[in-house]
Amino acid sequence: MKKSLLVLLYTFSFSAISAQDIIMKKNADEIRAKVTEVGATEIKYRKWDNLNGPVYTIPVDEVFVIKYENGSTDKFADLSATKSRPKFSGKFPRYQGEIAIGYGVGIGVVSDVINTNRVVVETVHGARINPYLFVGGGLGINYFYGLLDDYDGYYGDGDTATIAPLFANIKGYYPFSKKTAIALSLDLGAAIGIGGIAEGTEFYASIGPDVQIGKFNLGFRFQHEGTGLNAMLFRVGFTF
Repeated sequence: MKKSLLVLLYTFSFSAISAQDIIMKKNADEIRAKVTEVGATEIKYRKWDNLNGPVYTIPVDEVFVIKYENGSTDKFADLSATKSRPKFSGKFPRYQGEIAIGYGVGIGVVSDVINTNRVVVETVHGARINPYLFVGGGLGINYFYGLLDDYDGYYGDGDTATIAPLFANIKGYYPFSKKTAIALSLDLGAAIGIGGIAEGTEFYASIGPDVQIGKFNLGFRFQHEGTGLNAMLFRVGFTF
């Protein structure tokens, strides 16, 4: 008889424990409860030892997992991390274009001899592969004015030059939100002389960061156009 009572008591105790919902918090605390509602931001429950008592709430961000009486579970470990990542609308890959204007301040040996400051206009078109990568190509016009300003009394057609960079472009983005990001841009191609004293074709390269705010971006580049025509280029762009 005693043995039967012990078995019955053990079975009842095990069933009572199994009937509980267990809320396991991220700090390793456990709450034995009856969960009444799981919302987007909070969980409502009653304490297991007072099922007719008040309804308590706990933020979802504090909960690791809920083990229900029927053996099923709800895991919340990855929920907060998912919410913290920015979501991006639109389909990828997609077309992306840009037009930019800038001003370059000549640097290096050549700029010590002649004025190599320049006005720049360029356009870039290609594919935004995903929120983090763009690949395309571009064409620009670099206009050099007053090359011989440092030489008093000389003015004429030999005082200007026009170079057209033709290049491939790749940009890596680090988005902070749907509308803001920082990017690193790299151009590689050819600088083609098309006006003034510029002639022939030289290697062209440009690299530098951008800050994207909505459709607009601000940035600067280190620009190399062959034969020492280097510059620090400050630019403003519009993306479409």
